[in-house]
Amino acid sequence: MTDTYPDRSTGDRTRGDDGHDRTHGDDGRPIDTVSRRRTLRLGTIAGATGLLGVVGSHVGSANEAGGGCNRPTDVVDLDYDALEDWRDAYWHSSGDPGNASLVSNPTASGDTALQVAIARDEHWGVSTHYEFEDGLLELNARVRFALDTGWEMPGRDPSNCRLWNCAMALGEGSAGGDVPDGMNGWSNRLYVSTEGTDPGGPYTLLSLTYHVDGAQDHDYLVDGGEYTVQEVDIVPGRWYEFEYYVCVNTVSNGTANDDGIVQYWLDGERVYDRRNFRFTVDLEDNVIDTNGPVGHYGGRYVAPKNLYAYYDDHSMALDGTFGEGC
Repeated sequence: MTDTYPDRSTGDRTRGDDGHDRTHGDDGRPIDTVSRRRTLRLGTIAGATGLLGVVGSHVGSANEAGGGCNRPTDVVDLDYDALEDWRDAYWHSSGDPGNASLVSNPTASGDTALQVAIARDEHWGVSTHYEFEDGLLELNARVRFALDTGWEMPGRDPSNCRLWNCAMALGEGSAGGDVPDGMNGWSNRLYVSTEGTDPGGPYTLLSLTYHVDGAQDHDYLVDGGEYTVQEVDIVPGRWYEFEYYVCVNTVSNGTANDDGIVQYWLDGERVYDRRNFRFTVDLEDNVIDTNGPVGHYGGRYVAPKNLYAYYDDHSMALDGTFGEGC
């Protein structure tokens, strides 16, 4: 089973299969929101406070991707402690929504974290999405994640498990082995992997990208990798801060230029840097729609045991980067 997405032409996309509403009106538009790209073009910065946390200024990142001011239009800090249900922040596209839950232990901060479970002999936990109503041209985000202490990945070399949807333009070209054509979706996802390591860990990371020049590019963050800045070790039972920056490519005369960017940091250290992607030829409707936590093991192989991943402190700088600005 691959990722499937609701009809984006109707308000139904704002509801999960169980009809759980995510603070959207009857017309399908989020309540009290501002069009991000419209705000960007007007040169204003919007600020608001609500259930999900603070939208406004946010200080502190070593992110050098954007250069100059590169101030975001909004910064969203999701407060899991304030949520009654995880679907108040995310909707789900694939897997069983019952595989995600808010838990009190373990947490990276506060009283609540998000747990995603993948059952033994299954592929899917669940794929979730925090949606940007009008799409983004840039996204800089952070999340803390941890694998449970009993996490193991035997049975295939390498074994890969998707942990996070970093940036997705929803459409058939974003998943399932389909090929992006510049208008039908694209994606970048983070995986934990046994590439060059032991099935019991520590593990490395994999950046998998669907883009115009390749249905699936697998960039393992190992020594010698073309875009690896430094190899990482992911140890089960430990919290990590993962930061990522995705910027769509520019377009000239209807042709995608090879200047799209994906960068990763782990605990403040840059670990991956690639700046030659061609994602899209449509800067209105084929840009960054969503990001969020996911659990999906393998593809043609299944989880060897019950596995659990944990997430906390998900923050997003929209159409810019974290920092004080100018």
